[in-house]
Amino acid sequence: MRHLSTALGGLGLCAVLGLPGQPPAFAAEPAAREAQAISRFVGVWALTDSRNNLFNVRVYADGKAVSTVGTAGVPNAGSTQLRDAEFRELGQWSSWGNGIRVDYSDGWSDWIYVSPSGLSHSAWSPGQSRSEQPSNFGTAVKLQGAAADAVGVYSFPPAQPGLPPYTAALLSNGLAFNSIDSQSGGVWHLNGDTVVIQWISGWRTDMSLAPSNRLELRHWAPGANRQGPPTAVRQAQVIE
Repeated sequence: MRHLSTALGGLGLCAVLGLPGQPPAFAAEPAAREAQAISRFVGVWALTDSRNNLFNVRVYADGKAVSTVGTAGVPNAGSTQLRDAEFRELGQWSSWGNGIRVDYSDGWSDWIYVSPSGLSHSAWSPGQSRSEQPSNFGTAVKLQGAAADAVGVYSFPPAQPGLPPYTAALLSNGLAFNSIDSQSGGVWHLNGDTVVIQWISGWRTDMSLAPSNRLELRHWAPGANRQGPPTAVRQAQVIE
């Protein structure tokens, strides 16, 4: 029995025989500490690319991650129609070093970690070895509160019946972008638990963050009375 107990990593007699009892506490503590450390990275982050342009990354507890702007960046503040690559990048994250690494489907990687100077960010481009020096360095800022709740990438059903849903992205600097308008930019702000989006095209969209009607959309057409009934009421979905 001494040899069996040793081979099983010192779980103890009770554990080997299936008797009531718990493994030594020290066996679970490292895993618990790692889980607690990793949990600090779940949430929404503000990062910058190699051209110092802001982008946001939402890190989910289940291993998914979504960047609010794709690797192509956002040209001219949304004055032209955007391509899919300019909206979002989907990825998976895992524990790496003293932080997490997000690997995206197009080959980029973001590393969010604790450095001697605080929370930091590094990135590797497609085809670059992750053992090489990263191609980009910067500060990582974790967002909090209602603004963090709003930032992200969404599927918005349009006001016009029969049209397919379009993509909308909300960045932490108050800029908004959509894939339906020829001039795809806009700005957003919070009014209580409502996200108010003013589009360049003249449309206005309100999105609720309230638990009772979360992600309900109210669209007003250009020229419509903003104090009157909305042109259409729809339901948004989060893109994960």
